[in-house]
Amino acid sequence: MKTLIWDFNGTIVDDVKLCLDIENDMLERRGMHHGYTMEEYRDMFCFPVIEYYKILGYDFHRDPYEDLSVEFNDMYSRGFPSCGLTEGCADKIREAVRKGYRNVILSASMHDSLVQQCDILGITPYFDEILGIENNLGGSKIEMALRWMKESGTDPQECTFIGDSIHDLETARALGIPRIILTACGHQSYAVLRNAH
Repeated sequence: MKTLIWDFNGTIVDDVKLCLDIENDMLERRGMHHGYTMEEYRDMFCFPVIEYYKILGYDFHRDPYEDLSVEFNDMYSRGFPSCGLTEGCADKIREAVRKGYRNVILSASMHDSLVQQCDILGITPYFDEILGIENNLGGSKIEMALRWMKESGTDPQECTFIGDSIHDLETARALGIPRIILTACGHQSYAVLRNAH
């Protein structure tokens, strides 16, 4: 069966402004450089998220990464209802369903939160699988994805991966998926994505 594997943040849900606003707020409250623009954010953001936080200048002796992650995720959960779908995404998902594709979400978000967020967006019925990680530290999706591919018997040659980051590209390649679509409407800029793919 042909399968579309969708990243969530920045690919399905338009949450870039929310993330940028949270980061600028966290930085300002600590007296750090803040006021980053959308373009600056998209050029700097990277995985693993701890590396992005290093770029922003966080001192993990003063602010442990785990504490920063909890703070960000709490603010994100409160702000999530203000987010909608990325432009054109709903039409593409419905088109995929009409064409008989199996649709799967693969996200670095916590699984329980991810399911709730899909319910808020009203997209749960369109997806056959919703796969999220088991901790909130913004880790890699690759190990989880490899396990799912093996357990589900999914042929990577029958898959297309749709994402918005270099980490999505790395994930797709690690899974052996030949068709990869990266969209520049999310968390990394067109220039960053183009340089990698």
